[in-house]
Amino acid sequence: MTDKILAGVALLGLIAFLITVPIFVPHPDLIIFTLGCVLLAAFDFWRELFGGRR
Repeated sequence: MTDKILAGVALLGLIAFLITVPIFVPHPDLIIFTLGCVLLAAFDFWRELFGGRR
């Protein structure tokens, strides 16, 4: 259970870290790149959290 909580905190930390890029340098390509990174990390978190054990 602790590993899931720490993974969630790490995901929120990544989002907080990456959100500074589009705020201070609002170029469309950087916004798309940041969004892609966050979506890939969230997908991996979701898959590990709710995926079936194989």
